[in-house]
Amino acid sequence: MTGVCPEPTGIFADTRLNGIVENPFEGILAIDETGTVIFLNRFFAEVLQSRQENLVGKKVWDIIPGCRLLDTVSQGYSIWGETLRLNGKEFLVARFPLKTGNTIVGAMVKTLFPDQTIAKEIVHKLSHTAKTVQSPQKLCTCRDIIGETPPMLYVKKLARRASRTSSTLLITGESGTGKEIIAQAIHTRSVRREAPFISVNCGAIPENLLESELFGYVDGAFTGAKKGGKPGKFELANGGTVLLDEIGDMPLYMQVKLLRVLQEREVWRIGATAPNKLDVRVMAATNTDLKQLVKEKKFREDLYYRLNVLEIKLPPLRERLEDLPFLVQTLISRINEKIGSDARGVTEESMALLTGYNWPGNVRELENILEQAVNWSEDAIIDVSKIPGGPWRQDTDIPLEANEPEAGGRFRQKVEETEKELILRALQQTNGNKAGAARLLNMQRSVLYKKLKRMNVVI
Repeated sequence: MTGVCPEPTGIFADTRLNGIVENPFEGILAIDETGTVIFLNRFFAEVLQSRQENLVGKKVWDIIPGCRLLDTVSQGYSIWGETLRLNGKEFLVARFPLKTGNTIVGAMVKTLFPDQTIAKEIVHKLSHTAKTVQSPQKLCTCRDIIGETPPMLYVKKLARRASRTSSTLLITGESGTGKEIIAQAIHTRSVRREAPFISVNCGAIPENLLESELFGYVDGAFTGAKKGGKPGKFELANGGTVLLDEIGDMPLYMQVKLLRVLQEREVWRIGATAPNKLDVRVMAATNTDLKQLVKEKKFREDLYYRLNVLEIKLPPLRERLEDLPFLVQTLISRINEKIGSDARGVTEESMALLTGYNWPGNVRELENILEQAVNWSEDAIIDVSKIPGGPWRQDTDIPLEANEPEAGGRFRQKVEETEKELILRALQQTNGNKAGAARLLNMQRSVLYKKLKRMNVVI
């Protein structure tokens, strides 16, 4: 089409840059921090069936309904491989923030391919495999990573960055912290999302079966081998992601074979005369200290460095107790869906009890305790103190109905002690500022003042 684009300004003022972006094979559109279109090239203008000068200066949602480009300004991170519909056509696009120094001044969307047909062809070539071998369960996404404390915000930031690459990733953390959730979320956010995600627990498979499970075997490889052979987990994950959970439990002889797979990007089935090439992203997870295992000669140093290209370390629950209210509500919703219950939350005393516990089993233990409490409770607002044999009960062999006044007194005393400890800790963190402590505790100031008076705490 004819027409002259208004003179570019700001970051597009360079004529050489303008020459690069004006090409017939990709569309580029940029907005400022208010959502106003500051630039679009001829590709986008032609798709929108308008002139460039008629579109610059308009709000992006007026010319592209449903476009989430303004979200990129507020969120501050890139999204790759998203589908954008324009005038009945679909394009695979990327959107990312525009920055001046550390300040976000706008956002840009660009097409990754001239049309969706070419995009699908390239994705098909990359995936190499049908969706039928995908894991049947629904995979977790970044929305399933619950937490707003600084440690978890940092984990989310690393997860977003890790999803943009196919580099090998090591996920560490105590048992129950959600390592597989992180792995699944990264996979579902990556360009490999349409390909399989295969998880293998290296500690749960007997040593004599581990090699065939991981690498497969050919017809007649050993007595009892399946006719026609069998692909291993790596081949099933081809084009996608394989997660090697509990990698620290892998025997040394298998570590050598795994190292070869990572180096050569090919796998030898048992009994095969030639290898099969692989296009698979490898993630590994462990709750053990691999560096210590290397020192003890129980884990190969060269394999450790092959696995630890990128690392995400998950914090234990006791180091992010401020996330408990979000976790409790999310887990209760999940439990309701699982067992058909209608629980709506926990009592205030229960929350204090949960906050005062050390959580050696982390989020997995929290979910287990909440499910027990939901099952035992007859009320929509559940009381975790009623769990028979709960981890905070000293009288685990005494039925709930027995000696109830004495048990109730011990419980109330424990709650008060825990509550006082949390309040004093908050006051210490805010240097005695009561208003700041109330905000930290997510508590109204008037409530905090009453509790301080009742506890005879003078600030």
